[in-house]
Amino acid sequence: MTEHHNKHREEHIHPGHSAAHHDQSGKQRVRVRAKDTPGLICLERHTHDEAIVISGTLTLDFDTVDLSSWIAEELEKAALQITEGGGIVGHIKVALAVTSTSMISVTDDKAMTKDSPRKRALITLAAIVFKIDPKAAEDIIRKALAAVRARLRLEK
Repeated sequence: MTEHHNKHREEHIHPGHSAAHHDQSGKQRVRVRAKDTPGLICLERHTHDEAIVISGTLTLDFDTVDLSSWIAEELEKAALQITEGGGIVGHIKVALAVTSTSMISVTDDKAMTKDSPRKRALITLAAIVFKIDPKAAEDIIRKALAAVRARLRLEK
């Protein structure tokens, strides 16, 4: 296995997949998809012709911060690092899916609703860059996502 594969194998278990296994007693054990683990940055990298393609996810739990502006700021910094290093940014795109949970309980004939202040965000990233070392490009993208995560932790 290559160094690239070993590194990613340590960080996640088949992104986007979950698996059920049975232990010796016959009980089912479910392996959670790595991309659903809050705080875990899952990245994959490959090349296509001259392009370096980086894709990945980061799931975060948060309260009332402006997460999208933080992501935009960190990705602008990443793009600047890539271009200052002689690279070219084809694009860096992020899809940000935010969900929240509400509990609704009925006792007798009275309904009560409780909204959680916590939200969960799934950041899905795709970057295409050129003329830069692939590992350096991946490190820059990883650091950008890590900066968003660190900023969120400082807010708590």
